[in-house]
Amino acid sequence: MLPSGAFVLVVIATVILHCNGAPTNCTITLQQYTTIQIGWTQQQVTQFLGSPGIIVLEVGTAGSPYQMISVQYSALQSSSATASFLFMGGSLYTKSQAGMDTGVYTITSQQYQAIQPGWTRDQVTSLCGSPGSAISESGTGNTASVSVMYTGSGTPYAFASFTFTGGQITSMFEVGLDPPVSNKITLLQYQTVKIGWSQQQVAQLLGGPGTIVLEVGTAGSPYQMISVQYSALQSSTATASFLFMGGSLYTKSQAGIDAGVYTITSQQYKTIQPGWTRDQVTSLCGSPGSAVSESGTGNTASVSVMYTGSGTPYAFASFTFTGGQITSMFEVGLK
Repeated sequence: MLPSGAFVLVVIATVILHCNGAPTNCTITLQQYTTIQIGWTQQQVTQFLGSPGIIVLEVGTAGSPYQMISVQYSALQSSSATASFLFMGGSLYTKSQAGMDTGVYTITSQQYQAIQPGWTRDQVTSLCGSPGSAISESGTGNTASVSVMYTGSGTPYAFASFTFTGGQITSMFEVGLDPPVSNKITLLQYQTVKIGWSQQQVAQLLGGPGTIVLEVGTAGSPYQMISVQYSALQSSTATASFLFMGGSLYTKSQAGIDAGVYTITSQQYKTIQPGWTRDQVTSLCGSPGSAVSESGTGNTASVSVMYTGSGTPYAFASFTFTGGQITSMFEVGLK
C-alpha cells in the first residue's frame, strides 16, 4: 500500500501528463480568454475550454462561499504565455493574462503625462490610438475593475499601467518612460508637424514650447505672429523654426536638421524647367532633395527644396514648388 503522500504525487502527475499529452487540453486562445466573463462558474469555464486547466492554488472547504481555486492555462501558440482564473465560491472572481495578447499598444511620456485620474478608457484609447492590453479584470457593474498596460514607444522595457474601476482611472503608474528633451527636435518630429497645427499641438509633440525669437501683435489676435525655434537633438547648430500666425502654424523651416545627401549636377539643373513637378525633379536627380521650408495648404501649398552640387558642398540649387509645380529656381556654383 502506498503512503498517502505518494497518492497525491500520482494524482498530480496524472493531471500534468493528461494536460501535456493532448495538444488542445489546458490551452487557451486570446479569443477564448476574452469571451470568458467574470461571474462564470468553474464548470462553465471548463466546458468552454474543454479542460479543467492546472490547479495552482486551492484554499478552503469544497462548496464553501469562501473557497478559492486558481486555475491556469497555457496559450495555444506559446507555452510561455498564460491565462489565470481565480474562482471564489465557485464563481470567477478575477481573470488575468500574461503574454496572451500580442498586440502592439504603445504610449509616449507626453501622452502619459496628459492622462489624469478620472479619465475613462475611451479617453485614454483616443489619446494613445489603441485600447492597451487588458492584463487583469475583476468585479462587475460599478465595481468592475480592469488593469490595462501599454509599452513605451520605442522601447519594450518601459511601460505604463492604468487601473479603471467603475470605468474611470483610479490608479496609474509608469516605469522607464523618458520625457522628451525640452526644446529639442528630430527630423521625424519636424516632418510630423503640419501646417495649420496650433502652437499648443507643436509644443505637446516636442515636449516644450521652444525658444520664442519673435513675437508681434496682440495675444489672441488673428494677426499675431510668433516665431519659435528648436535645436536638433543631435546637433545644437542645426535648427527648426516655426512661424505661427493667429495661433496656427503658417510656415516651418529647417537648417541642418535633414542630414541626408541630395546632389545635383549642372547638366541636371539645366534640364529642369519651371512647371516641373517635384516627382519629375526627384526622378531626374535620384532623390527628393531637402525640404528647407514649407507654407500654405492645398493649391497654395509651397515647399522650397535644396540640393548640393555633386562633388562640392559649396554649390547648391534651390527649387520652390507652389501647388506642386516649380515656380522659381536658382543655383549657386554649379559648373
